[in-house]
Amino acid sequence: MNKKAELFQQFIVENELTNLFTLREIENDQYNTVVFDASVEYNDIVFPLFVVLDDTPFGIVRLEIAGGRFTPEQRKTTLEVLNQLNSEFKCFKHYLMEENGYEAIILDVSLMAGEEEFNPALVAYTIFEVLYPHTQKDLTRIIAALESVKVEEAPVEGQEAKKESKPRKTTKSKKG
Repeated sequence: MNKKAELFQQFIVENELTNLFTLREIENDQYNTVVFDASVEYNDIVFPLFVVLDDTPFGIVRLEIAGGRFTPEQRKTTLEVLNQLNSEFKCFKHYLMEENGYEAIILDVSLMAGEEEFNPALVAYTIFEVLYPHTQKDLTRIIAALESVKVEEAPVEGQEAKKESKPRKTTKSKKG
């Protein structure tokens, strides 16, 4: 495990945050990448969160806002909102990523810190005091853009009416 990940793991244990983060080492990675999986909840929707730490002078806090396959209209509408958000917020990078036929709307916060300067408390601060409030206030703009475009599916055999289809926002939380 890389030094930054060791320090962050130690911070997690010392601050009793082990119930929030799951550590995952990337095998055979030239940068010794470690991912801490977590989640952020908004209106009963759980959004995957990843803290990515490696041997480079950078780290990332990444939030997956939506994923699936988007229509050209959804992409256009959503990209307009993402570009607007990018112009408003200095520390966030919102973008649409595509990989192997899967698309995801991502929000990244870049962390700049080599091993000597790395402060795990700043990672926690970034998540809880910077990213989380942003999701509670501005995430709705992205979701509204996605949902503003009606998507119709081809009817299933034996079914005449078309249904509205939306990409997966993420999984609903299980309260109970």
